[in-house]
Amino acid sequence: MTQDLDYQLYGAYGDRYDLHTPPHHYVDDHAFVIERARACAERGRLLDLGCGTGVLLEKALAAGLDPLGLDTAPKLLALARARVGAHRIRLAPMQSLDAEAAFDSVVSLSWSLNYCRDLDELRDVLGRAHRALRPGGCLVVQVAHAPHAPAEAPAFNVDREAGPGGPEDIVIRYRFWAGGPQVMLAEYAFECVSSGERFQEVHTLRAADARRVAACARELGFEDVELLESWRGEPFERSLSPFMLARRSR
Repeated sequence: MTQDLDYQLYGAYGDRYDLHTPPHHYVDDHAFVIERARACAERGRLLDLGCGTGVLLEKALAAGLDPLGLDTAPKLLALARARVGAHRIRLAPMQSLDAEAAFDSVVSLSWSLNYCRDLDELRDVLGRAHRALRPGGCLVVQVAHAPHAPAEAPAFNVDREAGPGGPEDIVIRYRFWAGGPQVMLAEYAFECVSSGERFQEVHTLRAADARRVAACARELGFEDVELLESWRGEPFERSLSPFMLARRSR
């Protein structure tokens, strides 16, 4: 998911990721992305930037697509390889993407793009994605939008999932708030009750302004750039996590 292995959520505790975020999470987001990708090319090649544990890749494969995933987190990718095979996984940062007209769709979910250092780096990644797409290929990304986040840290949201010790053995607490212009802060607290394992950390998400990201996409030559509130497809108004859709010209 991330380009920064200093974060324990993806690094030291990466092999626990599917415990607190199991495959049934984000099922609607995944279905939306796969529908868009198949509409672009029914059996096309899909590239997932920040593929994490490969849940989307597995669903894309089952839908008849030809997926490939990039990520920098070895423990996450070990789980992805078990899902879709090593030949569909690359241990590499999205900043190193160097492909020409190789994919029918490029996707990135869960704010993976916002682990770029700044808007210039994110712009570079979008440029690489544009070059990697075949003419008419589609881009589907999910970005953080700090202007819609609260100014101060709110109360934690809490998810409880089954783990080795029982049905609510895994607890993940999370909250999001604005950390400055184009910055959103995301705090995560993980606990496995049965083992006593726990950690807490704050992630800094940069270039967290969906409208600026959309402007970058247009400047890079993407067409039909559109921001959506969610997988439901409504216009972007209040979401912290809108989708941006775009297309490389034919």
